[in-house]
This record gives sequence, structure tokens and C-alpha cells, in this order.
Amino acid sequence: MPAPNLKEYRFVHLHFCGRDMAKLSTHFGPHVGSLKIYVGFFEVGSGRFPAFSDTEAEFAGSYQVFGTAGTFNIRIRLTDNNKAAKSGPCEVTLNENVDTTAKYEVNGAKLMIATTLNSTPVAIYLNQGGTQIDNVSGHNLWIGQWGTV
Repeated sequence: MPAPNLKEYRFVHLHFCGRDMAKLSTHFGPHVGSLKIYVGFFEVGSGRFPAFSDTEAEFAGSYQVFGTAGTFNIRIRLTDNNKAAKSGPCEVTLNENVDTTAKYEVNGAKLMIATTLNSTPVAIYLNQGGTQIDNVSGHNLWIGQWGTV
């Protein structure tokens, strides 16, 4: 019996076992406990996920950057509740602002979110043991805990 082809297994496993599906758990890093927020190498805040499931993620945190401090709450909810879908409608909430017409699309390992609350689509994906969020008001954020990877 020949040895299994691990590269082929990895592709099949990632492709057919949820990586290309819109389950939030496959696109977010750890979501338990207090997490740090980084822009580049700079720690700018912290927060936690008060709610997390395959169809909804909510993050509440605070930040201090460039002399400005504040708090924020962001929530993404896949409104079609179809874990097997690669694209569909979603709802994005940023503090008091809600976009019920937002759309999501899985693009490889990235979950792309197009919302009226941000000028460009946002990319969410696993990176270095945490959650990478690119293009948030022109900035790339990383949420997680350094040293726990």
C-alpha cells in the first residue's frame, strides 16, 4: 500500500472541510478571553469577543493611537445562515451604524466583506495565530495574543 500524499490530503481537507465556506470560525483566530489589537508592530488596544458562532461574530474593544482614544463595537452576521455558501448577504454593525445590505464572499482563505461602512472591502483571515483584518479605514489590524501561538 503506498504512503498517503499529505499535500493532496491537506488540499482536499482545506477545500472541502470548511476553508472555502462562509463559516466564521474558519476565518477568525482565537476568540476567547482578552485579546490585543495591533496595527503593524504597535499595540493599539484590546478587546474580546462577547459573541461568536459560525454565523455571527461580535468584537468589543478600546484603542489608543496617535493621541486619540475610544471604544468600539463591531458585529458581522451572515444573514443567510448557510454555512456551505461561498457568498451571500450579511449585516455589519459598527458602534451605532448598521449596514443591512452588506455582502460577503469567500476568496480562498479570506472572507471578504463589502459594506457601506468602509470605503473598500474588508478582508478577514487567519494569520500568525490570530485574526488579520485588512483595509479597515485604510489600516490593517491583527487581533490575538503574541507569544501564545
